[in-house]
Amino acid sequence: MKERLKFIDFYVKPTLPENLKKLEELSQNLWSTWNPEAYQLFNRIDPKLFRKYNHNPVKLLQQVSKERLAQLSRDKGFLYEMNSVYNKFQNYLKFVGHYSDTKDKRREFANDFQVAYFSMEYGLHESLPIYSGGLGVLSGDHLKAASDLGIPLIAFGLLYRYGYFSQKINLNDMQEEIYEENEWFSKPIKKLQDDNGKDLIFAIKLRDEEIFMQAWKIEVGKIPLYLLDTNIPQNKNKYRNITDYLYVADKEMRILQEIVFAFGSIKLIKILKLNPTVYHLNEGHSAFLIIERLKNLIADSGFNFEQASEIIRKSTVFTTHTPVAAGNEKFDPKLTEFYLGSEIQSFGHSFENFRKLAKIEGDEGFSLPALAIRFSKYVNGVSQLHCKVSKKMWHSIYPQIYREEMPIKAITNGVHLQSWISHRMTSLFDRYMGSDYRHHADAKAIWENIFSIPDNEIWEAHQERKEQMISFIRDRFQESLIHKSGGEGIKRINEILNHNYLTIGFARRFAPYKRATLILEDKERLLKILNNEEQPVQFIFAGKAHPADEKGKEMIKQLIDFARDNKVEDRFVFVENYDMNVARHLVQGVDVWLNNPKKPLEASGTSGMKAGMNGVLNFSVPDGWWPECFNGENGWSIISGENITDDEIRNKLEANEIYEKLENEIIPLFYQQNQNGIPENWVKMMKRAIYDVGKNFNMHRVLKEYLNEFYLPGAQEVTYISKDDFANLKKLEQTKTELAKHWQKIKFLDVSIDSPENMVLQSGEVLNLTVKIDIDGLSE
Repeated sequence: MKERLKFIDFYVKPTLPENLKKLEELSQNLWSTWNPEAYQLFNRIDPKLFRKYNHNPVKLLQQVSKERLAQLSRDKGFLYEMNSVYNKFQNYLKFVGHYSDTKDKRREFANDFQVAYFSMEYGLHESLPIYSGGLGVLSGDHLKAASDLGIPLIAFGLLYRYGYFSQKINLNDMQEEIYEENEWFSKPIKKLQDDNGKDLIFAIKLRDEEIFMQAWKIEVGKIPLYLLDTNIPQNKNKYRNITDYLYVADKEMRILQEIVFAFGSIKLIKILKLNPTVYHLNEGHSAFLIIERLKNLIADSGFNFEQASEIIRKSTVFTTHTPVAAGNEKFDPKLTEFYLGSEIQSFGHSFENFRKLAKIEGDEGFSLPALAIRFSKYVNGVSQLHCKVSKKMWHSIYPQIYREEMPIKAITNGVHLQSWISHRMTSLFDRYMGSDYRHHADAKAIWENIFSIPDNEIWEAHQERKEQMISFIRDRFQESLIHKSGGEGIKRINEILNHNYLTIGFARRFAPYKRATLILEDKERLLKILNNEEQPVQFIFAGKAHPADEKGKEMIKQLIDFARDNKVEDRFVFVENYDMNVARHLVQGVDVWLNNPKKPLEASGTSGMKAGMNGVLNFSVPDGWWPECFNGENGWSIISGENITDDEIRNKLEANEIYEKLENEIIPLFYQQNQNGIPENWVKMMKRAIYDVGKNFNMHRVLKEYLNEFYLPGAQEVTYISKDDFANLKKLEQTKTELAKHWQKIKFLDVSIDSPENMVLQSGEVLNLTVKIDIDGLSE
């Protein structure tokens, strides 16, 4: 038998001229992907190559020719620009974060203050496909804003070998999923190494078996993001593929993923000798780290279960994003016990007893959000409306208190400005607002300057970006046609879309509740709108359906079929393979952003925020964030389906309202232009949208709310209970034990109120109440 040939992969690292070495450092930090000057610097090297490699500066430097690099090394203008950008980068890294105390006095963060952030996905840049949608992009924006503000934060996640899929539309107009293996050597990510310079590889034990993982690191400005990878030779085959795919449907693989994520992250924190004061769980996927923390606190530090639970509660933040109970992460109790039963027993609990902490009324599943809520003092929904929905949904966890008093707050989402505002609009903002808004986006007074921008300048900036979007979409179609039909139909590419037409965008995950096909409810009426020669309208759609979501895939097909069957492919367009790059072009280039989910199933929604910051007007159902922003001057609301529970009736009502507002308000307003071709009243709404969205829905405001409401109070509580060898923790435990002993006998004896005249109180007036309580001998 012949011996099989062995293949070894080599990575040949390109050598940069000595005076261009700064480019390598810039390329390895994601700051360069959101800073407009850094983007322009890399684009200057080779624009076509930069676009080809998805604006990935690492790949660009690997592929650019030696001749071009030699030319740049002699280009004094380029060297000046590179040094200027590099100096800005160094100044950015040196910025020291601070916060305002209760007396509004500026204070720097304590040396021992650190937040650990956990998310299953991160949408950082299109060249790093380790995200699937809005949750991941929100996590990415969270890290970028924390970096901007200098908040001491470390982040953890998984490194997916294939990540999320690339979308292809086949000849039958159906979505196909293509998984491409990521080449990490050509991305801004590096392996962590130990003190001996070797790859940092470690293991966790599960059911008496070891699961090994490699640790990687991405530099997100000043924030380190640590990612775990099980695709290494040290693992058995059944464990190597744990980190292959994002959000696998197989429940056993899914629970293994989330255990590796949780246990591995806590183990890595130990290895790196990090000491977070606050742990922020972004969604329930990371809730298993509660079990690992309990095990460590009890087994390693000698606390009992109640004490360990109290430490975890006071130091844990949990953000829930899902407004439907069925959509939250849960596992079959038998599967959970199979993998985690012995872990739970190790800190003195039976699985059945501990399982009660992960149960909700009427559901036998092991609920990760329920576990997270019970072990988190700081819990929030992601919009005001979602907070109300969450209090109702999780009320069975604390049935003894009023629903309105459920300990869940609202911190409405926001987006990272520099990642989403177009470079053209950024330049305009810099001229009229100064650059302070980049670092102090929550300083509302700065945004007043938006109204001083001349109408023609803001309109020209928008139209320029619209033309760039159309050019980008045409290029995408050309690539797709070459792939599908060898180039047939390419001559008609330039007929797709027109920059003078009112353009409406709809781009998001194609989940059925988002109702992408609502616009097709009355096809004849829609065709009249599309084919109006005097005031034409065009629609652009983009989005992926989950591989297992046949309804979502069918929606994509319905949109494409409608366009072809009615010969409106030039103005009713579906853009293939939605990602952050497609999203960026659309939110910066369309005129109207359409959003029509079934209320209240949209927890927040951030795509409309990204659009609004670019002067795109939202046209949305009042769900998620939109009720907090809409004022009648910055967009339109779709309200006819309010309180209608019948889906068919609601669809007809809301579709009819969409048509009516398009016909009678939106289209006429857009085409009402002055002698210079500027729609003055439309531009007035654009400015108001930028002002309202920019000042209220930026990620800097979000981070400061987390900081003041959760992170700093949590750190202060941890400091308090840790004093004098945890004396305050032990005292608190005694108090709670004493309260529990007497609780059933404590009762109100009498309540009296000094009633004001006519039971009317003036603002600021004091109301005196006297309460007599039988405390059953409880010491005060």
